[in-house]
Amino acid sequence: QPNALPSVVAAELDRLNPARIVILGGTGVVSTTVERQVKAYSSSVTRQGGAQRYDTAVAVSKATYPTAGVPVVYIANGEDFPDALAGAAAAGKLGGPVLLTPAGDLPPVVATELDRLNPARIVILGGSGVVSTTVEKQVAQYLGG
Repeated sequence: QPNALPSVVAAELDRLNPARIVILGGTGVVSTTVERQVKAYSSSVTRQGGAQRYDTAVAVSKATYPTAGVPVVYIANGEDFPDALAGAAAAGKLGGPVLLTPAGDLPPVVATELDRLNPARIVILGGSGVVSTTVEKQVAQYLGG
């Protein structure tokens, strides 16, 4: 929940005793109240977020892949979650981030991240109805290998 830590989540954090907690999203998605609450469960709490979900995905990418030359980047529609969720396991296993885009045009923040990452391969998750052929052509120019 944006403004309160559910008791079931608090109980799970207590059980897990995490060394580190990473909050994904800006304060509009996960409030500073929740951030203060989770600090009771770990001495290391950080936030990876931005003004929009596209910025948050880039923040996660930068934190996880700080140097260029990733083997793969997955591109998913940022207006709905199923394709990104389905691709996340493969991205984690194969060593590349999931970046988000609207259906029709690649956001500049994502284009900049693709340029920085210099991926050997780009996989678009979903059909052309959720990530357009326009975006497909835009991302193709960032292939590094």
